[in-house]
Amino acid sequence: MRKNFIYYDFYSILFYELRMLGATLTSMKTDGGIMLKHGVDHVLIRENQIFAYGWGFAPGLSIHKVVLILHFDQVKPSIELNANYGQRRDDVRKKYHATPEANDAGFLVLAETGEQKISRIELRWELSENSILTTQVHFTQRQEHENALSKVAHYAVLAKKSLLLLKNSGPKALVNKVLRYKTGRPQTLDSAIWKKLIHQLTSRPCAVVVDHDMGGGANIYRQKHIADRLAAGENVLMLGFHIASLQYFVEFYDGKSPTRYSIASIEEFVYLLGYSQIQHILYNCAVSFRQPLSVINMLVTLRKHVHCELQVVVHDYFAICPSHFLINDKGTFCDVPDLNECQRCISAHTDGFVSVSSVRDIQQWRNTWSTLLIAADEVRLFSEASERLLHRAYPDVPQNNWRVQPHTLHTAVKKVSVTPAEELHIGVVGLIGKHKGAEIINALAREIQKRHSNIKITVIGTIEARVPGHIVNVTGPYQPKQLSNIIQESGANVFLLPSIWAETFSYVSHELVDMGVPFACFNFGAPADLAKAYEKGLVLSSMQPATVLDELERFWQQTVLKKKEVIWMNAVA
Repeated sequence: MRKNFIYYDFYSILFYELRMLGATLTSMKTDGGIMLKHGVDHVLIRENQIFAYGWGFAPGLSIHKVVLILHFDQVKPSIELNANYGQRRDDVRKKYHATPEANDAGFLVLAETGEQKISRIELRWELSENSILTTQVHFTQRQEHENALSKVAHYAVLAKKSLLLLKNSGPKALVNKVLRYKTGRPQTLDSAIWKKLIHQLTSRPCAVVVDHDMGGGANIYRQKHIADRLAAGENVLMLGFHIASLQYFVEFYDGKSPTRYSIASIEEFVYLLGYSQIQHILYNCAVSFRQPLSVINMLVTLRKHVHCELQVVVHDYFAICPSHFLINDKGTFCDVPDLNECQRCISAHTDGFVSVSSVRDIQQWRNTWSTLLIAADEVRLFSEASERLLHRAYPDVPQNNWRVQPHTLHTAVKKVSVTPAEELHIGVVGLIGKHKGAEIINALAREIQKRHSNIKITVIGTIEARVPGHIVNVTGPYQPKQLSNIIQESGANVFLLPSIWAETFSYVSHELVDMGVPFACFNFGAPADLAKAYEKGLVLSSMQPATVLDELERFWQQTVLKKKEVIWMNAVA
């Protein structure tokens, strides 16, 4: 019997997107005169998980927190889920270009819901000046096995909602939005495709990959690995998880165009592997996966019964904790404390992918992961810093199969000459989200404003936070080959890596060092090791905005202005 869930096939998605984009014009005004413009682009509930994204802003006010609230049919306390607010939304920014608050107005929620039926969903918007607004989130609950007549009725209702969209935004906005949602969405595996895929898998040796589908450095590493396996004459079968549809998928590579298919469970992936001549297994990253420990157990079992190499690569700290950046329930880097503190934290943690994890027992988590670390033929780490943290979490796991091999830069950079100026000008490079230090930059800008200082900050890339434009200049996305020239022209004279987690490797840090510019970071992770060994490097002694600004000013005076009397502020290693 098929499980019931809130389900949208392509046509449902099409009309659902019509309805929700039509809602992008939704606004409400309180008795106090506060105007909130908002929209919910997508809501999906499947297998006790919810994924939702949208946007919202209040002209002239700051939204500092967005909470998704789930209410249930039966007597049960509601669940409050903290949304990741401050996402860049170019579509919203373009539509409301005259409103600064629209620049980073996106939110996203991915979390466990529990097993009871949801009756109502609300969004709570917490604004500056202690104002709180609550809006309703509309969703349609239906069963996958509904008959055709009920589907037609369902689509007809949604189609009526599309008229508002077409009237206000036009067909181009609809097409762009549906295409954006469909990106990466897997096809369904029918019996004919099953037979074809099994035939392809039996045709030649196969490499197996487990990886997330969220982009970034881990996916770049996976793509290079797949290219190498294909060049060696192997097929590749990848297991992934598509967040927008909350579905596992398999992706097949044979040197032609890759094909992606949704699967109902991990067991279907294992079934396909039964027809494969497995030569190599790569665990790349399972962050975002539903029931990730089941995936780990599956890999360990495979290694026991199949004569092949198992390689585990450590792009993050998911092997240590469901909070894969080791950001604790208070929002700070934890540095892997004792087990009692880890258990307290994981029980209270509600942010990020921790909220998706059904496992709230840190001992169970590490016991399972330890079996993978032991079973692996190689555990590949990209820095000694990540090796130290992994060892702290697993002091009794043998390390004879651990290997530290740093990445190499994808693109060579040119030397940059920093020109002395009358004021400190802080440069920040990259896509600066929450874990990359967006709030650090925001706090520094507020400190600069408080001091009435002329210090400027230039973000070469993007930032997921509202920042004062007269202090922080955001240049936008860039190509790696452009970076040296952009930095040279930016006027920045000291560069800060504001990341609040212990990065396992930092391409940006190595690029800055290769350019020869002054570079500062906090005292954890691979960047700190690099800064300590770099003559123009600074490891900051604190994350407090006032102290950071003071130390950066002294650093600027010493390295750029060459004032020898300035005291060196490097933290104790």
